[in-house]
Amino acid sequence: MSESLAHRAAGDAPGTLLARLDALRAADLPVHGGRTMAYVYDSGLPGTEELAAAAYARFAGVNDLDMTAFPSVVALENDLVGTASRLLGGTAATAGTFTSGGTESCLLAVLTAREHARRTRGVDAPEMLLPETAHAAFHKAAALFGLRAVTVPADPATHRVRAADVAAALTDRTALVVVSAPSYAHGVIDPVAEVAAAAAARGVLCHVDACIGGWYLGHLRRVGDAPELPPFDLSVPGVSSLSVDLHKYGYTPKGASVLLLRDAELRRHGWFAHASWPGCPVVNATLQGTKSAGLPAAAWDVVRHIGTGGYTELARRVHRATGDLVRGIGALDVLRVLGPPDASLVAVAADEPALDVFVVADEIREAGWYL
Repeated sequence: MSESLAHRAAGDAPGTLLARLDALRAADLPVHGGRTMAYVYDSGLPGTEELAAAAYARFAGVNDLDMTAFPSVVALENDLVGTASRLLGGTAATAGTFTSGGTESCLLAVLTAREHARRTRGVDAPEMLLPETAHAAFHKAAALFGLRAVTVPADPATHRVRAADVAAALTDRTALVVVSAPSYAHGVIDPVAEVAAAAAARGVLCHVDACIGGWYLGHLRRVGDAPELPPFDLSVPGVSSLSVDLHKYGYTPKGASVLLLRDAELRRHGWFAHASWPGCPVVNATLQGTKSAGLPAAAWDVVRHIGTGGYTELARRVHRATGDLVRGIGALDVLRVLGPPDASLVAVAADEPALDVFVVADEIREAGWYL
């Protein structure tokens, strides 16, 4: 028996392996139909998933480590960054990086701010100001990169941080101020313009965490009957960076986010470069080295396929469904909405601690409020 045949005989048949994967998936939550909150974002558009899978397969073996060897990756990432920049207030100077997700985008924003503060202001014991409602990824970044996280309380009625509280907490050691658009827990937009102005007055960078809602809010502004949103993107003076996930309301496969920065000079502070070793020079724009180009390819395909008109219509549907859900909850005596939300996330409080959330969800659906 030849070596290749012997190797094949030792392995399982493709059909058997796929059946085993299907069996493993049987205990998972569903990824279609809108029944899995937070973890999965399903556009419901036929053919989109198949298109993404085909794009991923074409680029799965392409290594995103070296743009000189694989210039196709540069073209894909530049197009995605450009699309995000145009949607979210960028200019011709705006630079960006494609990352593996919101956490990596936030980590890179913090790393960039730390290095910027050290190199331009001589800050050697950096701090980061966070609303208490900021995503946990920023606390992770503080732990990894040696910053002190200083939390600022949110208004108990609106759940937004107060700009005056942020301004009062700024010190010469502050490297970065973070605001959310929207916050993950409550779906409300912090006062970005006021906070960014306070930070800029002290020479401090300001990052907008729009991971969960940036793509949705950016397109919601195009919907005719949508409410006017407070300013939150790179067009706001003083905002130096913004993170937005494509694998949420961009409906791309998981592993797709974009970090936008005001210019290429600022972006360089977050890069890693090293040539003092026996191998080739290493330059990394992200925390990863080797990574498959399948994810940017799949994200690019989906973003191009759905397009501005498609995303605007999806934003309209989400906005309508969110409003129906909020009104449905308001019709129940046992629940109340915390916020109210600016985006598609709804925080709900129960007056009865032991209330069965699944029973309440069934009541909302039966009342016709949940679409």
